[in-house]
Amino acid sequence: MEDNNDVTSTAAPSIIEYNPSENEKGWSKKTPSATVSRTHRRRILIWSGVGIGIAIILALALGLGLHFGLQNNSNVKSTVVKSPAQQAPPQPTNDVSGPAVDANFADPAYIKINNTYWAFGTNKYVVKPPTGQVNIQIAKSDDFETWDLLDNQDALPQVGNWSAGFQVWAPDVVQLDDGSFVLYYSSALASNKSRHCIGSATAKNVTGPYTPAPTPIVCPLDQGGAIDPEGYRDADGTRYLIYKVDGNSLNRAGQPQHPTPIMLQQVSPTDGTTFIGDPIQLLDRTDADGPLIEAPAMARYQGNDTSKPPIYVLFYSSNDFTTPKYDVSYATASSVKGPFVRSGIPLLKTGDAENRLVGPGGLDCGVDSTKVVFHSIKPPVPKSGPVTRTMWTGTLNVVGGGINAV
Repeated sequence: MEDNNDVTSTAAPSIIEYNPSENEKGWSKKTPSATVSRTHRRRILIWSGVGIGIAIILALALGLGLHFGLQNNSNVKSTVVKSPAQQAPPQPTNDVSGPAVDANFADPAYIKINNTYWAFGTNKYVVKPPTGQVNIQIAKSDDFETWDLLDNQDALPQVGNWSAGFQVWAPDVVQLDDGSFVLYYSSALASNKSRHCIGSATAKNVTGPYTPAPTPIVCPLDQGGAIDPEGYRDADGTRYLIYKVDGNSLNRAGQPQHPTPIMLQQVSPTDGTTFIGDPIQLLDRTDADGPLIEAPAMARYQGNDTSKPPIYVLFYSSNDFTTPKYDVSYATASSVKGPFVRSGIPLLKTGDAENRLVGPGGLDCGVDSTKVVFHSIKPPVPKSGPVTRTMWTGTLNVVGGGINAV
């Protein structure tokens, strides 16, 4: 238990409670009255309790001292949230600080190798030759708090032949059982620059340079293409690729909006790219999400009682990433294949951290489901044109059943 510099608060934290036997009821919010002790690094505690009661205390202890916490209000009544139709209860208040990488480092994902953390980010345009851009950015940290941006170092100097060579987005890196690495990325398609597909690349070292496969691995052009790949390895060793179908690329003014489902595709544990079976839809947008949901990430939490199902948490973002409406939301299930029930309350949104977070999104939670990275728009937000999205970090401290991991 890491418990330094304790302070005592008489305000009790709000609790989000989940009852898996009543999925149609989703989540409820209640506020206990007991006095609590907390550290300067508050936590998200995900409890899978005895019987059917499972509670998640949303208090995220973040690197660089940033943290998320639910608003303390002993006058708030417990409110059941039916997802997605019923109106959500009062929103959580998130007190955060950062950023960890104060540069344009959007859609971050990370991997820990030995005692070093490596983060990868969406492309960055540079003025010097030869390509005029870094396709996949890299940042490094030894403690998950202080990060060094490896300026102009490119994990993927050459993209696949299928790619147009620009809009290289949302990378994710996984390590296979043989020690080699696979990098997933999305990019504009050479044959149709208004559509994006997902490609893969391999390397012996985590920083690359990665050698791209010549053809994309996910490219449903009739549905709008695909972006935001996320590699996920379940507790039993089964590997998956999670991604977003980019249906909003088909949207036209005055016409119905297209689906943007989050898909789960099982892949070979040997190479991480050979598909096994057909993809499964995990979640899709609703009107409340605006034009899309995207940027999926999966986490799994298991209590001491392994006879009970684990809780899978699917993080995702909704709305337009260039606007303050962008956020990080989540849904839960007892199986990696769903069905997933929306929480009804965003984890991160604009206005959190005393109005320092703007359009937070693209959360990635890593292999151990404890430490997270995400991006936030750097103020001021321009009325038009590109935005700068900096990388923030955080830690999920998990308590499941009898696990005292706080």
